[in-house]
Amino acid sequence: MTNIERKNSTNQQTKKKSLTQKYFLWLEPCEIWCLMRKKTQFNSTFYDCIQSALENCDTICGLYASDGDCYELFRSLFWPVIMDYHKVDIRNLIFKHDFGDFHHIQDLSSELNKQILSIRIRINRSIQGYPMISKLTIDQLLEIEQRVRNALEYIDQDLQGEYRSLKDIEEIDLIKLREKSILFQEPTDHDLENAKAYNHWPTGRGVFVNKNENFIIWINQEDHLSFISQANNSKMSEIYERIIRAIDKINQIFEFQQHQRLGYLNFSPINIGTALQVNIYVKLLHIEKLNQLIEFCKKLDIHIENTNDNNIFNLSNIIRLGRTEFHIIRLMWDGIQQIIEQDIHES
Repeated sequence: MTNIERKNSTNQQTKKKSLTQKYFLWLEPCEIWCLMRKKTQFNSTFYDCIQSALENCDTICGLYASDGDCYELFRSLFWPVIMDYHKVDIRNLIFKHDFGDFHHIQDLSSELNKQILSIRIRINRSIQGYPMISKLTIDQLLEIEQRVRNALEYIDQDLQGEYRSLKDIEEIDLIKLREKSILFQEPTDHDLENAKAYNHWPTGRGVFVNKNENFIIWINQEDHLSFISQANNSKMSEIYERIIRAIDKINQIFEFQQHQRLGYLNFSPINIGTALQVNIYVKLLHIEKLNQLIEFCKKLDIHIENTNDNNIFNLSNIIRLGRTEFHIIRLMWDGIQQIIEQDIHES
């Protein structure tokens, strides 16, 4: 307890606090003491969840769930952080999972399509019966890896490909795979490092990629499973259909961790609910009014990031919790259309 108080006192001196620090300071001393005495079925503690925030005072969130039970057992901290970050009142929220009908996602006109360079959809899932990555033992890491490899034998023909264990990939191949965004990066993130996400690295980590390199699964990177569907075109319906078909197939073999209010649970409370992230790279022709563009994107619940590469922007969804997967995809796609149309009309 003394160690936490000392670190927290130091962090109070900084101008910027993480959401974890912000709501930790709201807790009464008796509440903190009570939280510190609790343990989950996987022996996860309150300190396990907050240690990254204690070490990284300038992080956005800093809170990590060592296992799914942490979201309930330590809810006096997790829930305020989640509500602040996701801007959703989860006290009355009932999570609804719905991939919807991909046929209802319409292609954009050819004029709009040519400004879309690539689309990448990523959805993370955690397998029931295991703790999150920071608490996985070597045996559990290897068990998940092997179970996933076995399950991949039953996926559809167009999704089949090759699984490669991280420890067996040559250095030159690692570089090539990362350059093509097929493989996750080196374990250098300080937030994840302090949260113990890199324990036993690279044991049990790996990547599966199909022959067309448009469907990928990361195993035990940050979460147990990261499903990725991508393409260097604007065919959103095809990209979306591919990932939901793969997830539905794997879900027949594994049960995913889920909460009635919070949706699908993962290591970071930032990536819960649908755990859906869409990245669309768009080339915009007119960026003279960049500040106005940023504000326009905010109204559409879209985050815009300048890649500093010849007017190319990375557009991604802000919302992950409080709506269904299909609703998020539709809103994102409609927003992209409005952004490109506005850009064209500037001509």
